[in-house]
Amino acid sequence: MTTLNKIYAGLAVALTVFSSAAQADWVHARCDIYPKGEDQASAVIPCVFAQRQGYINIDRSDGVSHDLSPKGDRPGNYTDKNGQAVYRNSGLGKDGLIFRFPTESVYVYWDTAGLPGTADGENDIAQ
Repeated sequence: MTTLNKIYAGLAVALTVFSSAAQADWVHARCDIYPKGEDQASAVIPCVFAQRQGYINIDRSDGVSHDLSPKGDRPGNYTDKNGQAVYRNSGLGKDGLIFRFPTESVYVYWDTAGLPGTADGENDIAQ
């Protein structure tokens, strides 16, 4: 484990302890970006997934940030910051979540090992 990874691990433990009081959860993740109608990802990038009281934020390393608010009483229905409908779909099981936006789909994977430049089991995402 590199020194940087040890620092991140220590920060993650500290943040977990302190953030539990706020009822918020976040995790470093891998985001695969699929343009609408495409079956091949246009990008595989680091991202941070956060959820608090049903609200979701996905901060991507390409500078895009998705802020999603729950819509109605049906689970998986959201609106983005522009009022556009966004849907969370199953299909990745325990591996992650799928979000369908008007122009793209974002597959959020909990395991970051598939990111370019990382070895299996490592999480070298710098924030």
